[in-house]
Amino acid sequence: MITTTYTKLTSLPVSALKKDGKNSPLSNNFSEQFISLPVCCKKSISVPWSEISHLEAISNYTMFYFNNGKKLLVSRTMKDFLAKLDAKMFVRVHKSFAINLHYLSQFDVKEEMYVLLKDGKRISISRRKKKDFLEKTRSYLGNNMFG
Repeated sequence: MITTTYTKLTSLPVSALKKDGKNSPLSNNFSEQFISLPVCCKKSISVPWSEISHLEAISNYTMFYFNNGKKLLVSRTMKDFLAKLDAKMFVRVHKSFAINLHYLSQFDVKEEMYVLLKDGKRISISRRKKKDFLEKTRSYLGNNMFG
């Protein structure tokens, strides 16, 4: 369902949203990418990018939210992690939030300026991040979604 203000993205398969159906975010490359997250006692865990729905900056910490509903607080800045994650898949939408475009459900950039993730989480888009969000979303989904 596409209206003038909202774009519903969950009604179509991700491959249908891509221009040519290639390089789908669910391809092997997507699931094979991992990021190492430091946890207690100089240990770290490797997490697939595909399982991260969004990130939240909390001072010099980053909260990772996963597709299974779990979250993990890590003592590094979100900027540090975004430098390691795929810039085509993860986009900063606000000073405090970055999202994985694979989990994008709806967005409004004309009136309320927000994104809605597949898990129901609503995140504001800042005016300063709007242009970058639209460019990366257009690139990720393909220009056919933007008329």
